[in-house]
Amino acid sequence: MKLLLHLLTSSLLLGFSSSLRDSSTLKTNEIRFYSDVIIDSSEIMKDNIRILGGSLHVHGTVESQITVIGGNVHIFPSAKISGKIVAIGGDVLTDEGATITGKVVEASMDQGLIYRETFTDTSESNKKETFGITTFSHRYRDGWVHPEPEIFVFNRNEGLRLTPLNWNWDRGNESLIRLSFSVGYRFSPDEFVGRSTLETSLLKNRTATIFASGFKEARTDDEFRLSEHDNSFASFLGRQDFYDRWDETGFEVGMGFDFSLLKLKGKFVRVTQNEIAVDSNVWSLFNEGRALRENPIMMDTDVEYLEGVAAFRTQSYSPLSTSFALMSKIEMTLKQDDITLSEPIIRMSQVAIGNLEISKGVIFRNRLMLGMASESIPTFRQFGIGGLGSVSAHGYKVQSDTHMGQLNSELIFTEEFTDSWFLIKLFYDAGMAFSSENLLDVGYMVDHHDDLIQSAGIGFSWNDGNVGFNFAKPLGT
Repeated sequence: MKLLLHLLTSSLLLGFSSSLRDSSTLKTNEIRFYSDVIIDSSEIMKDNIRILGGSLHVHGTVESQITVIGGNVHIFPSAKISGKIVAIGGDVLTDEGATITGKVVEASMDQGLIYRETFTDTSESNKKETFGITTFSHRYRDGWVHPEPEIFVFNRNEGLRLTPLNWNWDRGNESLIRLSFSVGYRFSPDEFVGRSTLETSLLKNRTATIFASGFKEARTDDEFRLSEHDNSFASFLGRQDFYDRWDETGFEVGMGFDFSLLKLKGKFVRVTQNEIAVDSNVWSLFNEGRALRENPIMMDTDVEYLEGVAAFRTQSYSPLSTSFALMSKIEMTLKQDDITLSEPIIRMSQVAIGNLEISKGVIFRNRLMLGMASESIPTFRQFGIGGLGSVSAHGYKVQSDTHMGQLNSELIFTEEFTDSWFLIKLFYDAGMAFSSENLLDVGYMVDHHDDLIQSAGIGFSWNDGNVGFNFAKPLGT
C-alpha cells in the first residue's frame, strides 16, 4: 500500500507542477510536464528545457537544447535555431523562412520508423521515409495496459468493493504519454486498493506502448467462468462466489503491441502475494444460511515472474455471428522469497472460441480451453474443472490438477430465429483435470477420454444471451 500511495502522490505532484509555472520563469535544465512551451519572436532561449507530453512552438531564437518527448514541434518562419531541438515521439513542422544553423533531430514512429536530422536552413517539411505498420488500432483504450475495474464488485473476500475513481490524462488523446489512476476501497478487509500507470506510446495510434504500474489489487485465475459483474450478482443474490482470488501488491514494467486484430504484451512483475480472508458475515439477499467456500491454501510470498499474452480476434467479433478469437498466456515464476528458482515455474493457458452461423439465426458456438503447468506450481494456481462456466451439473472444481482441457459447445437459436424476446440454446460440456510430468501433454485426454466429466442441457436467455438460466444433467454417471 505504501508503494501505491507513493506512486499516486509522486505522479500527482509531477502532473500539477507544470500548471504552477509561467513560461517567463524558465530555469536551466527545467522539465515541463503536460505543458506547451511557446518561445515568442522577441525571446532568445538560452536555457535547456525538457518537455514531456507537451508541444513546442518556436517563433524566436533557440541557442540552447530543447528536448520534446511525446509532443510536436512547430518552427515558425521567424524562428532562428542555432542550438539543438530534439523531438522524440512527435512530428516536426518547419515553416518556410525559418533559419536553422544548429540541428533539429526528429525521432518518432508515426505510422513507421522515422529518424531525420536538419542541419541547415530548410523549409522541407513532412516528407518522411517510413517503414513498418500503417494500420491504425481502434482498441488501444480497451484496458490492454491499464484495465479499468468495475465500479461495484461484491464477493466473499472483499465484501463490497467500490472503485469510483478512474482517471487518465493524455492531453485529450493528443499526447503519447498517458498517466492513469484507479483508486477504490473494499469494506471487508477495510483498506484502499488501486493501480497507477505511466505509459508512453511509440506510435501515435498506440500500436506500441511501454508502461510501468504500481498496484495493490485482487487477482484470480477464474475470470473465464463468468464476468466479474455476473459474479457480483451471484454473490449479492444467492451467496455464491465462483472466483478464487488472492492479493498482489507490487509493480510491473513491460511493453505491449496492438495491431488492431492482434495484441501482444510482455511484462516483468515483482509482487507480494497474500491470502484474502473469507468474510463469513458477507450479506446476500437470499440463501443467508449457505456456507461460503473457503480459500485454497496459500502462504504470503514474494514473487518475481514474467508474463506474456497474445490475443487475436476477427474483425467485428461477436458471440452471435461467424467469428473467431484466440488467447494464449504464459507465466514464468523466476524467484520466490528472494530465492532464484533453478527451474522456473511455468503456467500456460490457451482459449480458442469459434462461432459459425449455420443458418439464419442459428449459431454453432464452441470454446476450447487448455491449461498446462509445472508440477511444482502452488495448489491455489492449479486448474479446476467443474461448475458454472466450466462443466455444468458438476461440483465447483470437482477436479483440480496441473493440466486441464475443457470443451463447451452450444447450438444457439437466436431471437431472430425464435421470433420472440428470448433465445434458446442446447449445450454440451466436457472437461478433465489431470497430472502429467510432460508440460505440453495434451494427448493424455485422448488416451483417457473415459475419465472426462460431461454434461448436457438446455438454456433460455435474453438481452443477447447476457441474462438467462440453464437446466443441465451430468452424463456418464
